[in-house]
Amino acid sequence: MKTAKTMTKNGSWIPMAMLVCWLQTVVAAGLSYGQAVVSDSKDHLEPWKAQPALVKKNSQRRKEFNYQESRVPDFQLPDPLVSQTGKPIVTAADWGQVRREELMSLFRNEVYGQRPEISYSLSFEQVEEQKNVWDGVATGRSMVAVVSIGDQQYRFPFVLFIPNGVQGQVPAVIHINNRYFIPLEKAIRENDPFWPAKTIIQRGYATASFHTSDVDPDQKDGYPNGIRAFFASGAPPTSRAWRSLSAWGWAASRVLDYLQTVSLIDASKVAVVGHSRGGKTSLWAACEDPRFAVAYSNNSGCGGAALSRRAFGETVGRITSSFPHWFCEPFSQYAQRESELPVDQHEVMALIAPRSVYVASSDEDLWADPKGEYASLVAAAPVFELLGKQSITETTMPALNTPRIVGNTGYHIRSGGHGLGEADWNWFLDFTDTVLK
Repeated sequence: MKTAKTMTKNGSWIPMAMLVCWLQTVVAAGLSYGQAVVSDSKDHLEPWKAQPALVKKNSQRRKEFNYQESRVPDFQLPDPLVSQTGKPIVTAADWGQVRREELMSLFRNEVYGQRPEISYSLSFEQVEEQKNVWDGVATGRSMVAVVSIGDQQYRFPFVLFIPNGVQGQVPAVIHINNRYFIPLEKAIRENDPFWPAKTIIQRGYATASFHTSDVDPDQKDGYPNGIRAFFASGAPPTSRAWRSLSAWGWAASRVLDYLQTVSLIDASKVAVVGHSRGGKTSLWAACEDPRFAVAYSNNSGCGGAALSRRAFGETVGRITSSFPHWFCEPFSQYAQRESELPVDQHEVMALIAPRSVYVASSDEDLWADPKGEYASLVAAAPVFELLGKQSITETTMPALNTPRIVGNTGYHIRSGGHGLGEADWNWFLDFTDTVLK
């Protein structure tokens, strides 16, 4: 048997297995390697496929869920460029005036819920400021957003870092943290890989982060203590009222409201970022708020980037029964009936066009359906193209640890499991450098 090899720049040959091992070591170390390495190696690496041993293990461990491509049902995706009346959408005006509003209505009514139409006032309190963070390269602020209706208030904290000594305005990244709140002092002391504020600052961006449960508790029974109950004066939610994912996305928009008041930040160049349930949120946040220039979904899976119709890994039935507070009630009715959904997740990507979308998967996170996440991004391409933007159209997945960027879309699948780390961040920021800088 011949050993696959690749040529180095000086003309010598090295075994392919050695190259792949080196690339994976770089990623495991949390380092970013430049485009030259990616470009030199990508033509020689095989497109990603799920590890057979992992497929077998998962299939045996959780027999009620599908991890095998051969068992993915036949399906036809709804066409984002055909209106509900069957009319083809052939111009940007048709999309903006007809189809986009149709799709937003469908997602609000069938998946994420309707946000309340209620008047409120918004203000911000600065709790603390440190002007010489990390040897003077940044200013850090501990903030509180204050939402007021009459004499009632709802408050949630967030942290912001702004680069010092820069000329002009800088782009920014808002991180939806679904794990824990990172206070100002801790963010200064530790460059947490889940939100590496120092790294993001060093890449030339301002960055803010808030914790989802500070806005709406991430619990089945958390409704009475969150922003949704505050807006409803404690009344139970109706079946199509917004749920937690939409509420968290709403909060990201409130942080953006504050960034618009910071003179050093270019509020027209703000990305919204989330992992897992936060990744589902970041996509929907960008659909609801066209001010977000970029949405980054990391390992978001079902109800996020992955196509529901593939019924691979986590399914509509599983996610709505385990996390009923994430989606409005009608979504649960499509359990084992995914083909009857009037929408699918590629249309979430399409709703963000002509802005930018970046999707990331991981090799061992089959629960989130990496192939379905990538396929969803590809299926949104006709809308990007209609709106005059280039996007990924290649149906074959890229190789492991080899980002693919085309126009306003980007994707990578990295080594390892369900998580968000420095390698993911650096590849994402490589992408935002191309679309925001």
